[in-house]
Amino acid sequence: MGRWDIDFYLTASLLTIVALLQSTWLAQVTLWGAHPDLMVLLIIGWTAVHNVNDGLVWALIGGLLVDILSGGPLGGTVLALVVVALLAGQPLRQEASITLPSLLISTFVAVLAYHLALLAVLSWGGMAVDWKYSILQIAMPSAVLNTVLVPFVHRPLLWLERKVRGEAFTL
Repeated sequence: MGRWDIDFYLTASLLTIVALLQSTWLAQVTLWGAHPDLMVLLIIGWTAVHNVNDGLVWALIGGLLVDILSGGPLGGTVLALVVVALLAGQPLRQEASITLPSLLISTFVAVLAYHLALLAVLSWGGMAVDWKYSILQIAMPSAVLNTVLVPFVHRPLLWLERKVRGEAFTL
């Protein structure tokens, strides 16, 4: 079994577990209208520690898994997560090392874009969307919550990425 096979099985397993958690347990967790979006955080974190191309692959696979499990429009989460990977990767990849402020800013912007993309997909699909309520009561609180949570996802992904590459990891 080659390195690619191991990476694929590790990726598929991790994304499947996260999609299951996101669609079941985390769907029930709400804090002031905000939901922790573990798949979004995973895409942002992996894009930050690895690269935009792999972040896009994770976005496609993870988005499809979430779409299948959620019952929403098929492809909606895929589209939103692709936007997340593209946004998260741009400012982060321009720096030699990822700083906490750039990670936090990228996360806030990417989570807002994620919710706007999902709202657009719902709207284009003919569903009535209360844009003001959705942005102010759901997207903004979720952006704040997920920005607070991203360092807790980033660190384990940094460890995983270095483990996959065979590098030593120091705290």
